[in-house]
Amino acid sequence: VGPVVLPVLGVVPDGMMVLFSGFGADVMNRIAVGVGALAGSTIFLLTAPWVVAFMAGRVSRGADGNPDYSRSPKLDPNR
Repeated sequence: VGPVVLPVLGVVPDGMMVLFSGFGADVMNRIAVGVGALAGSTIFLLTAPWVVAFMAGRVSRGADGNPDYSRSPKLDPNR
């Protein structure tokens, strides 16, 4: 369910922004704004999960420099 629902939740608002930006006067400039919003939201949708995964996956390193997954908590704030 997740691989189907999450992309749809990201694409539907983007499509609606571009679609509704074409209504009214001065269509060229309005569509340019809609496409800019689409690019910005796409960058956000790519960046936000990467940052969350990066922050959640941090671990401290042992004395030999290798990651130490055996400790709890995984990230020691003093190191």
